[in-house]
Amino acid sequence: MSGYYYLKERSDGDFDHISVDTDGVETVISVIPVADKDYPWGRPSVDELENKNRAIRNVKLSETDWWAVQDRTMTQAEKDYRQALRDIPSQSGFPTEITWPTKPE
Repeated sequence: MSGYYYLKERSDGDFDHISVDTDGVETVISVIPVADKDYPWGRPSVDELENKNRAIRNVKLSETDWWAVQDRTMTQAEKDYRQALRDIPSQSGFPTEITWPTKPE
């Protein structure tokens, strides 16, 4: 068995970030506020968030590139979706608060 980490909810709503070594001994590494439970190793920097969210946006765009091939006509909903993805970096909360557009059916 190798060591691992996990979060354990506390009675106050926060979380203990716990390390379990190869002998099964648990050690509390730190207390993680409930608001930061998705970031047990610390919140990412603004630059890291920007890079991550741009990468997500780029994947979403690339998944719809086939919509724009020359022998196919995009629907207005498809055009709007792709434009909304391109506009994500200009949203007022970017990169920490993003409203992701809904992909049309």
